[in-house]
Amino acid sequence: MNDVSMNGTSAHGMSVESTLREAGRQRRKVRARIRFDAESGETEYERSYEPYAIEDDAVVVFSLFRNEFRTIPLADIKRVEMTEGEFRPRRPVEL
Repeated sequence: MNDVSMNGTSAHGMSVESTLREAGRQRRKVRARIRFDAESGETEYERSYEPYAIEDDAVVVFSLFRNEFRTIPLADIKRVEMTEGEFRPRRPVEL
């Protein structure tokens, strides 16, 4: 697994963006820790996603928690790891 921490690199030297791109190419799910800056204060959560595209400094993913496509700013991803789980694309993967 590729585990990428807050500094944006992994032990394998991969950035958050590189890990997401590689996961998409391999049709592998990712587990990500996301920072959410609500008006009332900052919080974090962890979710599983299927990565599909990177556009305008954000990643387009399918959220397995919400069962819908979401767009997450790359700057809000604190940590990401490529899992062993594979996915069947719901739309074209553009990574």
